[in-house]
Amino acid sequence: MSNQGYWKYFTAVAIALCLQSSIRAQLKTETSLGNIRKRLSSEWSSAVLTRSLESATTINGIKFSPDGQLLATVGGSQITLWDLNQGEVQRVLPGHSARDTGLEIAPTAIAFSPDSRFVASSTWSQGLLSPDQAIVVRDVATGSEILTITESDGCRQILFDVSGEIIYGACDFGITAWSFPEGKKLFDFDTEYPVEAIALSPNGKVMATVDDHVSDQHISKGQQGKQINQIKLWNLEPQPTLFNTLDGHVNDIARLEFTADGKRLVSSSYDGKINVWDWQQGTTYRNTDNLHSKKGMFSLSANSQLIAGNFHSSAMTNLITGLPLRNVMQLPPGKETSIFAFSPQNQLFARVEPSPDSHNSLIQLWQVENSPPDKLSNKQDHYQTIDLAEYWSNQEHPELIETLETSTNKPSAIGTDPQAIALSALGLRETVESEQEQVAIKYPHDNLAVVNLTQTNLTDDSVAGIRYLVKFAPYGEKNAEKWQVVWAGKQFKCWSGRGHQDWSSDLCH
Repeated sequence: MSNQGYWKYFTAVAIALCLQSSIRAQLKTETSLGNIRKRLSSEWSSAVLTRSLESATTINGIKFSPDGQLLATVGGSQITLWDLNQGEVQRVLPGHSARDTGLEIAPTAIAFSPDSRFVASSTWSQGLLSPDQAIVVRDVATGSEILTITESDGCRQILFDVSGEIIYGACDFGITAWSFPEGKKLFDFDTEYPVEAIALSPNGKVMATVDDHVSDQHISKGQQGKQINQIKLWNLEPQPTLFNTLDGHVNDIARLEFTADGKRLVSSSYDGKINVWDWQQGTTYRNTDNLHSKKGMFSLSANSQLIAGNFHSSAMTNLITGLPLRNVMQLPPGKETSIFAFSPQNQLFARVEPSPDSHNSLIQLWQVENSPPDKLSNKQDHYQTIDLAEYWSNQEHPELIETLETSTNKPSAIGTDPQAIALSALGLRETVESEQEQVAIKYPHDNLAVVNLTQTNLTDDSVAGIRYLVKFAPYGEKNAEKWQVVWAGKQFKCWSGRGHQDWSSDLCH
């Protein structure tokens, strides 16, 4: 073979090797990209909004019942139980009473019993408000009080154990355990400071606690420079014993939760840092070191594979890989929420957002679906939402409130006669001969009363008529037969030449 032939041969071989390397590199890249896409994907990537529930109050907290049938929300000074199948309020439960002021105090924590039959709430002394009951447990179906517990300064947090036979409360400077439903104190143990957050392992044998925010002036000289943002781990059997502390947060810790398999402990601080711990080894998982959620809020899925939060690029992240999920319910720019939760069955995700039309809160319920469901027909959609706080007081007896700062001339939204409650705030006060008012009330089912109030031939120069829709849910104990306003809206009919002649939520001009 000539030199020119050898040269052509070697050139061809070199080109073939380069092409082979290029093809391998391309295949490797495509495979890697495919793996990444797969790791970033989830059934929640195709989640759709299935229902919006409108709360008449600003919501401060939510909790699914273990059976996934109910959603409890804390708003104002009350607890609202939502029937998720009906999309309606099932019952409104009063908050904790403070007889010295005649006020109800909002719960600071709520918890369902494992069988979903009972809901417990706790609260603690805040300023001048001192609760009569630190813990109240009510029957979900009837609203009846099953157990009340009194502690001098109240309780910040509350948990049922896995059997439902023990209630734990973070009260005063320690943790107390009571039997349920008897309310007998089983044991307690002191902590150095009041407790901010608690979590119980799935087997009920280990409890994690975090002390309340401790300012420098409360730290003794011997403790100066001591790490105070610690998670304390306690063995509860045979008696409560502190066996380890976890250091890893620079700022105050806000929240704790064990994963469903008990292997991990998730903690967050108010600066947004989230740590995922191998709590038995006392170390954090490196894959999730980059997790930050605004305000330190998070929620774990039922199988603990996912974590939801106020993350930058997605509402959910894989808890094992630390990678955000693709296209999962990202909020629009400038809009955020700090209240969200997975349902125990991992089928629903609830997220609270402010209503665009009022001061109310919207509970957005998302579900894993392959195709969007048919839009649910809702009569409320054709009404302009009314801010209930402008018309009614959510206190049962506002005339008994003693503090001047909270006194109100508004009628109560609570009572035995829904029609009278609606008229007390929305009825015509002074009428001329031509004005007319009609009232009708219906009870579609046991947990709903609806009042329709129609006013026509009004003296307004543009509005000829106003039609109100007021919805009520049972309040408090079933045998009390009381109702509370949970939503109200209005429609308008205009005079000729001043707008629409049919009932509409649009204003007249």
